Formats: sequence, structure tokens, C-alpha cells
Amino acid sequence: MAGAITRLHVAAGIPAVVPARPFDLVTDLSLHLAPNAPALWLALVSLGLIALAAWAYRFAIPPLPALMRRLLPALRAIALLVLVWLLAQPVLERARAGHAAHVVILLDRSRSMDLPSVPGGPPRAGDAAAVVAAIEKAWRGRAIVRTLPFAATLGADSASIGSRGASALGEALGALPLSPDGQDLDAVVVVSDGAVNAGGDPVAASRALGVPVHTVRVGGAAGEDRAVTEVEASTGARVGEATPVRVHVTSTEPRGATFPVRLFDGARSLGETRVVSPGPGAEAIAEFRVTPVQPGLAVWTARVDPLARQITTANDARETAVEVAPGRLGVLMVSDAFDWDLGFVHRALLADSGLSVTSLVRDRAGWREAETGRIRAAPSPADLHGRAVVVLDGLNGSDLGETMDAALDAFAHDGGGLLVLGGSPPGLARLRGGRLGQSLMLALGADAGARSASPEPTAEAREVMSWDDDPERGDQAWRAVAPLADLAPIMPGGGDRVMIAARGGGPPLMLARRVGRGQALLVNGTGLWRWSLSGHDDLSAERGRRLWRRIVRWLAEPVQGEPLRVRPERWLVARGEPARLFASLQGADFKPVAGATVEGEISDAAGHATRIAFAPRAAGSYEAVIADPEPGRYRIGARATRAGAELGRATSEFAVDRWSLEEARAEPDSATLDAIAAATGGRATTAAEAAAWAAALPARTLARMRGESHHLWESPWVFGVLIGLLGVEWAWRRRRGLP
Repeated sequence: MAGAITRLHVAAGIPAVVPARPFDLVTDLSLHLAPNAPALWLALVSLGLIALAAWAYRFAIPPLPALMRRLLPALRAIALLVLVWLLAQPVLERARAGHAAHVVILLDRSRSMDLPSVPGGPPRAGDAAAVVAAIEKAWRGRAIVRTLPFAATLGADSASIGSRGASALGEALGALPLSPDGQDLDAVVVVSDGAVNAGGDPVAASRALGVPVHTVRVGGAAGEDRAVTEVEASTGARVGEATPVRVHVTSTEPRGATFPVRLFDGARSLGETRVVSPGPGAEAIAEFRVTPVQPGLAVWTARVDPLARQITTANDARETAVEVAPGRLGVLMVSDAFDWDLGFVHRALLADSGLSVTSLVRDRAGWREAETGRIRAAPSPADLHGRAVVVLDGLNGSDLGETMDAALDAFAHDGGGLLVLGGSPPGLARLRGGRLGQSLMLALGADAGARSASPEPTAEAREVMSWDDDPERGDQAWRAVAPLADLAPIMPGGGDRVMIAARGGGPPLMLARRVGRGQALLVNGTGLWRWSLSGHDDLSAERGRRLWRRIVRWLAEPVQGEPLRVRPERWLVARGEPARLFASLQGADFKPVAGATVEGEISDAAGHATRIAFAPRAAGSYEAVIADPEPGRYRIGARATRAGAELGRATSEFAVDRWSLEEARAEPDSATLDAIAAATGGRATTAAEAAAWAAALPARTLARMRGESHHLWESPWVFGVLIGLLGVEWAWRRRRGLP
């Protein structure tokens, strides 16, 4: 028969030859004995039985025809052999025949499939659709074919594949057995460009299916390409201060060719530089220094000019987002006398270009400005304008007058930071007077205790009080610093944070306390300048200067004063990735508020608004996720309510880059698809060869064979044949008159 296929399996020495009809799955037969069957002994017994059957017909009288003399011993030998080999519990395995295989095609619908297969050609999605149609046509009658799309997730249709900005082939393969169309699978065909940028390992997931996974690669060589692969910038910048930006670019141009890289803030050019192509596969870096001109969220775009024969221009630009703070941090230092402690802190802060420091010291002639030496009037509320931190040394608010005392109190409540140096006796005890002292609510113990103590930073203050990038070196440096003297017997309150404790017990040396939206750091004792002196540590002076700069910047960050605050997880999100928004809600007592309803909306640059709802997480914390926002800048407005009453409102913003992982790589990934096919016994091909490949693929490699087992020693048909053979042989003997 034309087109018929014949399979021969030999198991336990018994062949089976079965013809298969064309266009059907192959019918395979194989015979297996029990694992513990004594095959050698059975073979020896079989030889003996064959000899016995031949011996039984050795007589010459009465004469038998030649055919009968050969046939009767054969019937007896076959019957005896079947009887003996049934003791080995033979099992007949028969692969199913005449049933169509169940094959699922996983069709890649991620955004990378919108790229052309070749420069100037149609999108890969069109080629993928043609591949699916060719496979369905070639396997019609041989298999039941179902097509399931996937991108970020496996879907029953294109509307349920999650974000198109991600290719999670491993997740799709892992979810396939759990879907209705993934039951009773025989084979899987993946039609994709192979670009995997999310989810688990697709090779491991395909191997876990236990069926052949064939792959069809869509897309060809990318040809020419220029791309911006990364934009490096600091997470924060300041108005008027230059900040570095590094742009990483690649190009397929020959090594030595030059091309421009430009940086933009919207339509405004921030700079242009030329880079030298490092050759295909390598990366070049363009350096920029940008000076922000206004505070807020700055979104800068790096661009390269496209080449003539590029597959895509989507990777020619990439953005970075930088939070720009308004100008330099203003610091006002007010002291009763310019002592050693204030002098060291003053020099440390002056060396920080990000700080604007003004120091006022009281002397016999009045108040003197330390930076210029000029004599001026006493500090007034006007001196607090534009200040983020005020340093008080040996003074309390009432020492500066009732007006300045009230202004300092309001400054702290509105979010300003206070660094209070206790100074000489009575030290911090002088803070109990005045309006600011009432807000600080400093309590003193009855027993003064030790008058000096060595510092020991606490675990919760490690981030602020870290003396070195290496924690072990930092701890060693703290153990070596000089003790503080003239300690006041201050007592921490319930909401205070002890930043530096006294080693061996005693009053704390540094105590952080909340004042409204602001923070106050109280420094207990004198002798801070000696912390920068060490006979065995050459870096002690620099460590001390960095410590005070870090403390001032930490104090400049106000605590959350508004009841509701909203902030994105990242200021800039790549296209195709989810944007996560976090909201925190607190009460008038600054404690988190749970059980509220937090809702809001996000608005794009055109003013189109989308409603969002925040889901509760931990107490006072809420989260909203925007699955796949379009590129652009967005403003967030949120409102918190509980039992119909409004608890707070908040605003924020974030940006979505037009650059995405899906379109960053122009070439398909054949290595991943080849690895999947090799790991599962499948076959790999390309879109151009898919039609011929599908038509020529043998039926037995299209799907795994599903077998049916038959226990021959339990089969009545086998025993019927056995009795029939013995009966025919006995009847024939009797007819010939043999005993």
C-alpha cells in the first residue's frame, strides 16, 4: 500500500510486524516480560520442549506424510512454548492507532512580534500567523491543533495575555497543563522570536511537560542597528548643581566610526557629544554634565540617530528620571560662643558644596557672622527663610528672644530640622525654658550619674551614624573615639530614638525626637571635636566630617506631616512593565491608619484620567498597580476616606519610558528555542521552512505515543489459542490412529 509505514519492535526475542495506514498515527507493538522473569531458564526449557516435540514423532510406523510429520510436532512445540512463556507474565504494549494527536501551538503575541522580520519587511506577527496556518493545514487529519497566545501570561485569547511588554515563555509553558486546552497533551509547538525577558526558565518548564516541544523561530538577522542600552544618572540632583549622566550605546557600525549622542529635557537640548563605535557586540559611553534649572521630577531623554537599514527605531532613545531638589540646603548655625565643637562641625559643613551655611556667634560687640566677620543684628525670623536645618549651640529659644523662640518652634513644626549641641554645663538642661523647650519636652533624671561616657551607636541608627562603608571598620572606629564630657542627665521619652547610647550605661549621647513634621537631634555633652582625632586611624578626621554632613541631610528630610502620602515605586518605568504606587496613611498622632479606602486617578499629559484603587497591605500602607501604562508623564491624585469621612489627599507623579525590553533587542533568540527543542526531543525550524517542515514531519515524531497494555497471561484469547493448538494436534493424531 502506497505510503504505508511498517514498524518492527523486538522485545524478549519476539518480533511483531504491523502495517500502518497512511495519515494515521503509527501503531507500534512490543512484548515485555516481567522484570524478574527467568528468561535464561525459560529459553533452556523451550529448547527442551522443542526437542521433546520432535522426539514424539520420530517413529517410522505407521508412516506419516512428510507435511504432517513436520506440522504436528510444530503444533505441539508452539503450544508448549506458549504455555511455558506465559509463566513469565508477558505484557503486550500497543501504541494507540487511528486517534488524532492533541497538539497546542503557543503563539507569541508580545510587543517584539510587532518588529519587522527583516528591515523594511512585514511585522513578525504576520509571519507567525502564516506559520500557524501552515501547521494547521499540514496536520489536518493527523492531529487536533489548538492555538493559545502568550505574552506576560498564557491566555485563552489575545485579551487575556497580560502585558504585551513582556515575553514569559517559561510561565506560559508552566501554565499550559493547568489550562483546559492543555489537558491530555501529545506535543507543543512554540512560534516565537525567542526573546524571553520575564518569568522562569523556559527550558526547564518545557522539559517538565514530558512531551515533545517543537519550535519555530520567527524573524531574521537584524542588519544595521544603533541603540541606547542604558542611561546612568544619580537618583537625586539639586537646582544649580551639575550632575553627571552616562549614556551607554551600541552600534553595528565598524570600529572607529563616529556618531552623535544627544540628551534632551523634553524639546530642550541639554547637550551633544560624539562617540566612537566600538564595533559590533561592544558598548560605548557618552558623558554629560547636566545642571537642573528647576525642582521636581526631571525626565531626560538620550537619543542616537538611526541607521538607514534598521529593523526598529524603538531602541534609539531611552530616558532617565531624576528627582531635583530646590537649590542648596540652607543651614543656620547660632552659637553663644565659637568653641572647639562648633568649629569642627562648622568646617565639616562648609566643605559640602551642597550646603549653604550661615553662622551667627554672639560676642561683646553683638552678633558676628563667622563667614564674613561682619557685625550684625540678633537672629530674627527672617534668618530662617530658605533654611532646612538650624544648629543651636549652647542656647535655647528664650536666649534668642520671644519672637525668635516662637519662630524656631514653628520652623520645627513645619518640617525644619534642629541640631542642638548641649555645650558646657548645664548642657541640654537649658532647653527646658521657652516655647521651643516646651515642644522638646526634655525630662531630666534625679541622679546626674556619670559625667562622661564613650559613645556606642544603636542598631536602629546604623544607617545615619555609620562611620565607614565597611560595618566592621565603622564599629572599630566608634570603639576607638574619645568619650564626651559634661553629660546632662536627660531621659528619653516614649517616641524618642536613641541614636548613640553611653557605653556601660548612663544618659544617651545623641537622642532624636520628633517635633511636628520636623526632627530634633539632641547632642549631650562636649568634646565632639576629639572624635576626629586618632593616633592609629588616618581617616578619623574625614569620617567625622562625613558624619556631620550626613546628619544634617538626614535632619533636612521632614517626617511625613500630611495624613496621606503617595509615591511611585520607581520614578521611571520601562514600557510594558507595571507601575506600582504606594500610599501611606497616618493619623494626627503619626500612627498608621488601617482599614481606610484609598482611591484616586492618574492623568496623562493630555489630561485623560483613569480611576485607580489602592489595595491595603500592612497597617497604614496601600498599593495600586497600573498594568501596562503608555509612555509619557503621569500625575497621581489620591484621596483617603473611612466611614464617609475624608482623612487626607496627596499628589505625586511618575513617567513611563517609550523604551522597553521587548524592543531593545532587534534580533531573535534562536539559542533559547534550539535549547527547548533539544531538551524535549522536539525539532526546531524557522518561519520560512515551517510549511515544508510540518508536512514532512513523521507522524511518530509529531507526538508522544500513548500505549495500551494487555496482560497476555490473563487473556482468554491466548488460552483459547493454546487449547485450539493442542486440540488440533490431538484430533489429527487420533484421526491417523496414533495413541
